[in-house]
Amino acid sequence: MNTTELLTIILLIAASALCIALIYFVYRIVKSVHSISLDIETLSLRLNPLIESTLELSNKINLITYEVDSQLQMTRSMVSSIQEHVDKILNVETRIRDGIENAIMPLIKNVNAVGIGVGSFWSKYKAGKQKKYIE
Repeated sequence: MNTTELLTIILLIAASALCIALIYFVYRIVKSVHSISLDIETLSLRLNPLIESTLELSNKINLITYEVDSQLQMTRSMVSSIQEHVDKILNVETRIRDGIENAIMPLIKNVNAVGIGVGSFWSKYKAGKQKKYIE
């Protein structure tokens, strides 16, 4: 056997070893990918109920938010209505007070003036009567 044949045999043995190693590593890679695939499938099966419950929770939160918003709108409209009524009542009260003051105050002044006049009259009348008795 010459050197060329010997090197060719060594080369063929090395190529065969590399092919066997390649097949073994491809087998290990396929096995790892399959294991990862099973893990992902298991994780997916476990996440599905979580996703469904999260969606249900989100829907319930949206419903609660809508209800709270509608209640808030109703409360705002009630407060606004009450404010309008209170403003109307205060306006009427102010009008009544102004009307009474404008109508009664001159009358009170007139009654007060009449009282002062009557008081002056009686004091002058008494003073005049006393002068007659003294004379």
